[in-house]
Amino acid sequence: MTTRNKLNALLVGYEVAPFYKRGGLGDVLGSLPLALASLGIDARVTMPYYNSVKRHYPQKEIASFSVIFDKKEEKVKILQGVLPSSHVPIYFLANRKLISIINLRQKNIEEFVFFDLAVAGFINWLEDQGSFIPDLVHCNDWHTALIPFLLKKRMKSSIKTLLTIHNLGYQGRGSFKALEQAGFENQDLKILKKSKSITNLNALGEGILHASKISTVSPRYAKEISQIRKRTQIYRYFRLREQLLGRSDKLIGILNGTDTKIWNPQEDKLIPKQYGVTEVSTGKKKNKYILLDELHLPADKPTFTFIGRMASQKGIELILKIAEELVDLGINLILLGTGLKPLEQKVHALSEKHSSAIKAELIFTEKMAHRLYAAADFLLIPSNYEPCGLVQMIGMKYGTIPIAARTGGLIDTIDDGRTGFLFQKGSTHDLITTIKKVLKVYEDPERFEKMRKEAMREDFSWDKSATLYKKLYQTIVTSR
Repeated sequence: MTTRNKLNALLVGYEVAPFYKRGGLGDVLGSLPLALASLGIDARVTMPYYNSVKRHYPQKEIASFSVIFDKKEEKVKILQGVLPSSHVPIYFLANRKLISIINLRQKNIEEFVFFDLAVAGFINWLEDQGSFIPDLVHCNDWHTALIPFLLKKRMKSSIKTLLTIHNLGYQGRGSFKALEQAGFENQDLKILKKSKSITNLNALGEGILHASKISTVSPRYAKEISQIRKRTQIYRYFRLREQLLGRSDKLIGILNGTDTKIWNPQEDKLIPKQYGVTEVSTGKKKNKYILLDELHLPADKPTFTFIGRMASQKGIELILKIAEELVDLGINLILLGTGLKPLEQKVHALSEKHSSAIKAELIFTEKMAHRLYAAADFLLIPSNYEPCGLVQMIGMKYGTIPIAARTGGLIDTIDDGRTGFLFQKGSTHDLITTIKKVLKVYEDPERFEKMRKEAMREDFSWDKSATLYKKLYQTIVTSR
């Protein structure tokens, strides 16, 4: 680190709430920089300037620079704003042809290769300006995982990098052509050429090899990653990193936090009745009555909800398998989310068949999510894997008891039997058994209220996690 007293960190991602958000990563990059700033770090953020951002959050252009991509000079505009309710700067990088429309199909990653190249050029521009020179660049997931490689190989930069893996299941696979377009030849990336043939680019793998340090979003997920099967391609990247840096280079797991300004039932303007820990029973009862009346569901039944993507990772199929049994148990079930069309269709068909007990909300809105957290009694989280998970933290903050698969960050955040319930992932039998146990707790008002209050008192703010990130940043920038 330089002789400056303040550490400079540039956080980079393809989504940052509220400007553009598809999942938990957007929440992280919209909140973590604020917590870091409160700890004295000069934290700034960079993301693509998509058409949707331009349309809903127009920003001020401050400068431009050029990079060579596909043997052509491409102009990149720099636009600057601030994260809401803060002084934390956010820089948007714009190019009408290559940074305008989001494309997450992993076999077409040219847009993100270009964005990473643009970020490297932007860092070079920052250094030329001299007002903000990053000590560390914090990259997130495969979309930005090539930045450490570009800084090291293209710019010969000594700037340290941290790569956080939010979801190992998405790795950014594609053709090496994208790197050729960025000015590299195949041999520059075929670090594994002496191993089994590597014919395609794995963006996350290259980040694993070249980042100064790697972290992930919960201690348990870090352990699960360390146990990945040897026959997978991504294992070979971890193995080669270990050979280069030694076994002491451990994968660090730091839990994500939640934005308590947004997710706080005492101040939440999106719910009909605000409430705190002491008013949890009356507050949730009021919210439940209003929402269930609108959805034409009986308000005297225990109400379960699923809030998330309709995708295999989230385990929605498990709920579909036990839906008939849930109806027989006399509960309400509300499913909120969008995703794979076949799953959406099955959820819709289920709600049509059992319209007096099951409702499907297949258009995700923040307002409905807030209202469900406030109204529901229980939150179903049957994930097949969950690197960290935010829904269980938010649910607990609202006194909505999570019933979650025993995996990843769900284990790290839920105290089984005290603040929620854990079941064996993938097991319909264990899920049904757990739900029956949960219903007995629901029928005991005193015990149920105690559990709600215990859950609401859990602290999942960014304060603790940001402190851990600050320590990690300092370790990285002071290391050789």
